[in-house]
Amino acid sequence: MNVTATNHDDVSALLTVTLNKSDYKEKVDKQLMNYAKTAQVPGFRKGKVPLSMVRKQYEAGIAFEEINKQVSEGLNGYVTENNLKLIGQPIPQPVDELDPNAEQLTVAFEVGYEPDFKIDLAKYEAPYYNVEAGEKEVGQSIENMQKRFAEKEDQETLGEDSYVALEVKQVVEGDAEGEHNHAPKNININKDQKEVFALVKSLKVGESIKVSKEDLIAKEELAKELGFSKEEAEHLHHKEVEVTAKEFYNLKLAPLDQEMFDKVYGEGNIKSEQELTDKVKAELDEYFQQNADVHFVNKILEQITEKEEVKLPETFLVKWLMFSNEQIQSEDQAKQALEQERNQLKYQIIEGKLMNDNDVKLDYNDVLLQAEQLVRNQLAMYGMHSLPEEEIQKYAVEMLKNEEQVRQISGEVAMAKLKDVILEKSSKKESKISHDEFLEELKK
Repeated sequence: MNVTATNHDDVSALLTVTLNKSDYKEKVDKQLMNYAKTAQVPGFRKGKVPLSMVRKQYEAGIAFEEINKQVSEGLNGYVTENNLKLIGQPIPQPVDELDPNAEQLTVAFEVGYEPDFKIDLAKYEAPYYNVEAGEKEVGQSIENMQKRFAEKEDQETLGEDSYVALEVKQVVEGDAEGEHNHAPKNININKDQKEVFALVKSLKVGESIKVSKEDLIAKEELAKELGFSKEEAEHLHHKEVEVTAKEFYNLKLAPLDQEMFDKVYGEGNIKSEQELTDKVKAELDEYFQQNADVHFVNKILEQITEKEEVKLPETFLVKWLMFSNEQIQSEDQAKQALEQERNQLKYQIIEGKLMNDNDVKLDYNDVLLQAEQLVRNQLAMYGMHSLPEEEIQKYAVEMLKNEEQVRQISGEVAMAKLKDVILEKSSKKESKISHDEFLEELKK
């Protein structure tokens, strides 16, 4: 077997795989002999079917299977040996009917691959913010902890600081046919949910108000606060929903005492309000800085994508889109699709190039550690900060049984490693800002 390349340009080529009959004949003959030993044909005892009859019935299929296998191996081997980073998949060129008895067979594939270029991270510079949590953020975080362990105090009337437990259900029309079993939504709101709070503030416990489907579609924020996404609102089965006030209550915040400290951070780890404040501030500083690091990295990647010349195998990509996508029926459609995906393709190539050139690699332990951190983050949302490590690892291993989760987490780990490379090698214009100032920067 021989594989040769005819380059069209720097980023595309025709790869030709040539097979001699001797490359596959021995394996085909061996499989035919095995078939002859086990074949059951009327009129012949098992294992006594003439090889000529087996050959006539099975040889072509076995030969084509072996040919396809060897062509695939040869093509993949050439790509690996020559370190070609393919874009899309090889496109087989049309061929006349293959004759498995011919002394030589030739199959050709169009391929496109990433260009060879270098990215000097040191020449790129972006603002780098040191974001510090202030008293407001620390106080809000501690108050949220207190709310998680707060006691409910029932109220007869609704006040400005009250919470409302609501039931939201679709109103089935009297003339509606068939059964309609739509589970109600149960939500809790306060004055922060401005649209809903204004809607229900005049109600008493047990009273209801109706909202039309049209209003939910038109008022996206109201729909969101009532628990409906835009798509859910548009696909409601009925014309109205009924919002019922089930309960008014206030929250008596949990006191900042040892019992609460132990519930949040484990027994004896925090022993005073000052230690709690210091701990919360450190956690928030770390979290805010992680976001600031991501912001810096995204700015650098935006600059690279804008300024670096990345040559795409455009002629190949047009052919590949037509070959691989049944919805694309013409060359013009393929060119339009390519134009829409151009920046994303360029970004992916740059990302892959940075990872390859900076030796960014993943192993199972990296992915497991990230899964464990995701478990910790999820538990922390429910106020659970002290689950034993063996329990966290058990949940993480279970998470990694899902292929989609593995792909997502692996991507996160790869980006985290690439982030470290960019943070180390790119130039920073450092400044210290508050969290509110950082949020304003994110809006720009």
